[in-house]
Amino acid sequence: MRSSVHVLHVIHSIDPRSGGPSHALRGLIVEQVRRGHRLTVVATTAQSAEPWAPEGEFVARMRADLAFRDVELFLGRAWGRYRPWSRFSYCPQVVHLLNGRLADPSTRPDIIHIHGQFSHLTIRAAQLSRRWRVAYIVQPHGSFDEVCLAKGMTHWKRLFLRLFHRRDLKLAAAVQATSQAEAAQIDRLVPGCRLYVVPLGVPLPSDLRGDETLPARYPKLRGKRVVLFMGRLHEIKRPQWVVEASARLRSEIPELALVFAGPDVGMGDELRRQSQQAGLDGATVFPGFLQGPEKAEAFRLAHVFCLPSQHENFGVVVVEAMAHAVPVVVTPGVASHVYVDESGCGFTVEDSVEGVTEGIRRVLLSDREELGRRGRDYVEKHLTWQVVAEKVDELYCSIIHPS
Repeated sequence: MRSSVHVLHVIHSIDPRSGGPSHALRGLIVEQVRRGHRLTVVATTAQSAEPWAPEGEFVARMRADLAFRDVELFLGRAWGRYRPWSRFSYCPQVVHLLNGRLADPSTRPDIIHIHGQFSHLTIRAAQLSRRWRVAYIVQPHGSFDEVCLAKGMTHWKRLFLRLFHRRDLKLAAAVQATSQAEAAQIDRLVPGCRLYVVPLGVPLPSDLRGDETLPARYPKLRGKRVVLFMGRLHEIKRPQWVVEASARLRSEIPELALVFAGPDVGMGDELRRQSQQAGLDGATVFPGFLQGPEKAEAFRLAHVFCLPSQHENFGVVVVEAMAHAVPVVVTPGVASHVYVDESGCGFTVEDSVEGVTEGIRRVLLSDREELGRRGRDYVEKHLTWQVVAEKVDELYCSIIHPS
């Protein structure tokens, strides 16, 4: 798309700890601004993990985020801090604002891009888009995958799907899936959607050296062969398999160390207990949620990145590891395993602790630099935000200017 368009992005939360959708939005809008588009982002003040910052402090931090520097950003109060209400986050203030923006022709966007589902804001955004006859795209980010539907608040999710989301998807100008697997799942649930597959992108780091912050904080990592897990410490991602696999490899590779980088959403204490029982607590660190140079340093230290998730709608952190030239071990439930296979940068293993153990062993016995180079080259060619934003532009153009 050569001409500039006004895109209004709607998302439940831009808290970076919320994972894939908020990170994907940041990457996309940075590239869209560079391409000359006018952008508005509407979100709630919902935060995804404890500790919650005071609302004013959180809003100020989000407004200072460089990703939103050249973007019109609106954040409205979300009511409901604890589950199940935090998932829905009633937000009449921001819905009222959104309605006003769409009602006024001078502020009405060319297209609305809705990220995620099962939220008061995303439901109302689709309804208001139809009221004011503005074309909208729904990007579910895995909301409708069977594993996600079965994990927590299952009956509420099924009810919302039947009452709201089925109609929202049917009437959307496009439903953007991030993988063929997600597209197939959506098509089974809501046949007849206008489905398009556009992957997520990542920035390609220009410097792979890191900043030495983590070794300074955790001297136990120096001289070790680091297995990195990065993501929410949640049961669906099965970080405990990384502990179990490493324990099995300890006698063979005694210099192993583990890094679990991500917000604790329920498994931190259990992982610490397992590490201690396995005799790995002296070589296991929990640096928490990492961003910027510290995140890059975690990738630099890693000899292998391992994500044994039961399910990942995309698994953008896998592509980030590839971009940082880190060999990868994943299980088949991680949709981005197809890129690991196509690039030859690591291994998609059997969905078991034994499979993960063998995958880590194979990487550590392989040429780490060669595996890493394959992954980085693949990302540069297929999965940067420059490549992905061009595909999103083509989708916008097909909707705004249909042939």
